[in-house]
Amino acid sequence: MGNADNIKIGVKGRAYVADVGTTFPTSPFVAWGTGWADLGYMHPDGLEEALGEDRTEINAWGEEAPVKTRVKSRDGSFKMNFLETTAEMLSLYYAVLISDMTSVPAVVGPPATGQYLSFGTGQASPGIEKALGIDIIEGDEIERIMIARVDVSDRGNRKRSADDASGYELTFKPLAAPSGGQAVQRFITNIALPA
Repeated sequence: MGNADNIKIGVKGRAYVADVGTTFPTSPFVAWGTGWADLGYMHPDGLEEALGEDRTEINAWGEEAPVKTRVKSRDGSFKMNFLETTAEMLSLYYAVLISDMTSVPAVVGPPATGQYLSFGTGQASPGIEKALGIDIIEGDEIERIMIARVDVSDRGNRKRSADDASGYELTFKPLAAPSGGQAVQRFITNIALPA
C-alpha cells in the first residue's frame, strides 16, 4: 500500500556557494555557516537534477543480451535559474573572479554619481570552482545536497524585458572532491531505513 507522506515536493529552495573546502553543515537542521553566500531568489521552476552513467557491456558468444555490465563513470548536474543580480552571481555567470572586479564608490559631486561594479569578460577562463549547497524545502521536510566541488558547465541565455526578471540560468557540474572524499553528500529528513 502506498503512503502519500513519502511523496516529496520541492515547494521552495535555496542555494549557497562557498570556497572549496568550506565546512558543510553537520545535519539538515544546522544553518549554513560562515563563508556560505546565499544565491538569493530562484525562478519558480526550481531545481533540475540530472544523473548519468557511462557503462561497458560484456557480451558472450551465443547470448542475446549482455552477460555483465560495469559502470565506468557516473556524473550529474544541477540546473537552477537565479533571479537576483549580485557580485557572486555575476562572478559565476561570467566566469570572472570577484578579485578581478572593481567596486567604484558613489561620488557626492558635483557632479554626483552612483556606485557601480566594473569587470571585463571575453577571455578564456579555467572556470570558477566552488562548493555548492542546496536546500529543497517542503514545510518541515528538507533535502540538503552538499557538493564538495563544482564548476558551471552551462549558462542559459539572459533575456531582458519588461515582462520577466532577467535571470541567470546556471548548470553546475560536480567534480571530484578534494582529498578523495564524497563528491555529493545528501541529508533527507523523515525517511526511515527498512526494518
